[in-house]
Amino acid sequence: MVSSVDTVIGLLLGISAFLFLLSFVAYRRSGVRRMLLLSEGLIIHISFSVIVIVSSYATDWLENVEVTTLAIADIAILAAVLVLGIVGGRTNAGST
Repeated sequence: MVSSVDTVIGLLLGISAFLFLLSFVAYRRSGVRRMLLLSEGLIIHISFSVIVIVSSYATDWLENVEVTTLAIADIAILAAVLVLGIVGGRTNAGST
């Protein structure tokens, strides 16, 4: 059975994949390093979300874990990636 937390994690995964696509295309077109840093961070978030989703459905590793905690951790990782990608990329921005 799919719970609302699974839906939230799936939506965050979709948002992260969409932002990755936009930032990667922007980097390829403009060469601005800020977009590369953001793309790399979003790959980390996408891989975390996929690992959580696959391990929760395919195995019983997360059986005793509170799923709300996983959703909050997923939101925190996405927020940290966006903040570090934008702020960290500004300090090192430049063309390649």
